[in-house]
Amino acid sequence: MKNIIEVKKINKSFGNKQILHDVSFNIGEGEILGFIGPNGAGKTTTIKLILGLQSIDSGEVIINGYNVKTDFEKAIEKVGAIVESPDLYMYLSGKQNLKLIANMYKDITNEDIDKVIKQVGLENRINDKVSKYSLGMRQRLGIAASLIHKPNVLILDEPTNGLDPEGIKEMRELLIKLAKEEKMAILISSHNLAELDNLVTNTCIIKNGEILSSSSVKELKKMSRTTFKLEVDKTDGVDKIFKDKVKIIDNDSLELMVEKDEITECIEKLIKKDYKVYQVVMEELSLEDAFMIKTGGNVIE
Repeated sequence: MKNIIEVKKINKSFGNKQILHDVSFNIGEGEILGFIGPNGAGKTTTIKLILGLQSIDSGEVIINGYNVKTDFEKAIEKVGAIVESPDLYMYLSGKQNLKLIANMYKDITNEDIDKVIKQVGLENRINDKVSKYSLGMRQRLGIAASLIHKPNVLILDEPTNGLDPEGIKEMRELLIKLAKEEKMAILISSHNLAELDNLVTNTCIIKNGEILSSSSVKELKKMSRTTFKLEVDKTDGVDKIFKDKVKIIDNDSLELMVEKDEITECIEKLIKKDYKVYQVVMEELSLEDAFMIKTGGNVIE
């Protein structure tokens, strides 16, 4: 598969503090990468370096074969992005905003504008002033703006922020469609790991400015520690036996996050302490569980 974005050992410091340490990952055409990490991990800084919004100390970013540092215009030509929040004119209508953005590019037709409006589901409100839009509607308009010049790279920071469940579902379907049908390479930075679980094809986990893991979602979930759901007669005191390896669900069920070859020993411990074990089911790790294991349980931004 052809790589559209190549991030190669980029480093970044602010003053005497190094923020990024040899950060590297790739995104191929048709891939959706979930870029995730704890607070202050370096996600936003990495995105800004990719987009050329901040200078790279060392290393390089290649987009569509062009180096962002030495050939910025060609590298960024086919990139659409929203970093932190959409930058919109509140006193103008949604369509007026899109027309202003379209004027920055060559050969954008009214049909192209209408197409992105329909893609993001704003047909009924596109002529209203943006000041009357909900946060979710502004997010949709921002997505439309990032698509207007027909990019093959899309970089989004919290794209589902402010969307209701239906809006999140529509956004997920849109991004999956863009990746599949348009062969778009998409990078998403988000704290909503449950939503990313249903969306991304690959993950890149960053902590303290270093990449901890870069793999497909499937590979990440095939880690040695697995979740086992147990049905028992009681859960009182179980946390004292297994400590951070256990999650109490209710009075008669719990989850153990242990290696496969540990589960037999865990069951024996419970039985020896007069717990009755009625059922044990191995469950696939969620993206959130896998993230917690990799990062040691840090809080997401």
